[in-house]
Amino acid sequence: MNRRILVYEDATLDIQEHFDYLAQNNRDRAFEFFDAARKTFAALARMPGMGNLYESEEEDLVNIRKWAVQGFKKYLIFYRYDDDIVEILRIIHASRDFAPLLKDL
Repeated sequence: MNRRILVYEDATLDIQEHFDYLAQNNRDRAFEFFDAARKTFAALARMPGMGNLYESEEEDLVNIRKWAVQGFKKYLIFYRYDDDIVEILRIIHASRDFAPLLKDL
């Protein structure tokens, strides 16, 4: 079953930020990141359970999962899903503190 993919505005801004950062040193690598993110979104739509649950005591974050962008293991996609849709919430570099970035979801 293929679910619809909804990319939140914050996730779109994250992609742009990561693209810009990568493009400073290697524009081709930045385009590879962009393509890999889209392919990973599609994979999550087909098999959303492959991500790990994000552990949090915050009630709003209980069903959020995380999975790395294919080929970019330090860029983590935070998402949730149901029978019809995969919601891409954020794409955050693994070195960042996730909690403050996810608190307003």
